Amino acid sequence: MSNTELKTTFNTAPTLYEDVRPGYPEELIQDVLDISGLSDHSRILEVGCGTGKATQPFAGRGYELVCLDIGADLIAVAKERLEGFPNVSFVERAFEEWKSDEKFDLVISATAFHWVDPKVRYLKASEVLKSKGFLAVFSNQHVRKDEGFFAESQSLYDKYYSPLTMSGPTHATNFPGVEAFQDPIKRVYPWSQTYSSEQYIKLLGTYSGHIALPEKNKRLLFEGIANLIETKYEGRVTKHYEAVLDLRQTK
Repeated sequence: MSNTELKTTFNTAPTLYEDVRPGYPEELIQDVLDISGLSDHSRILEVGCGTGKATQPFAGRGYELVCLDIGADLIAVAKERLEGFPNVSFVERAFEEWKSDEKFDLVISATAFHWVDPKVRYLKASEVLKSKGFLAVFSNQHVRKDEGFFAESQSLYDKYYSPLTMSGPTHATNFPGVEAFQDPIKRVYPWSQTYSSEQYIKLLGTYSGHIALPEKNKRLLFEGIANLIETKYEGRVTKHYEAVLDLRQTK
């Protein structure tokens, strides 16, 4: 399955995505705002808004947002979640295909920028930003994957899961258009969350590679993981994250 096909899988589980996918540390959001120096009238473009996990912290501060996503069902959940924010609008369109004469003070993309065509990511972002505008790309990365439950569950993945594709790194020095930006400001925000076995299986059910597995493989993998958590880890597993921010200003 190609990256193009994989990135559409999220739209098959919008409610689950909204229920169990984590948001982002408040410290990260505040750093984006403080460093970019937004005013009360600043405008934000969000690339890949999903169900609005990263949208709400900015919307709640009163900024005007235009939010793009390719998933109609994801957008439907986001609209319901943010129906009290008239400052937010949604467009069902890929960033690569979206056309607008508007310019923005800030472009944000939360756990989505790596799905954008690498030949277009930075070129398009620089085109839609005002002079001295900012691009904020951030995501939650799973760390300490070689410990405890995560190391022990690898045998189940070896048996039932084969990676379908791997998207390239979100940031690199050789992507077209990256030269339009100054050197990035990079920050990391460690945090963790504890899940019951049921919650953890639901979380796995929102990951593109897991969604796309053959149904039999998915069932056996999920049953094995749930059994492992229940029998050896007292029904709970703690996942350690690092929220990683890459913030760039146009030259």
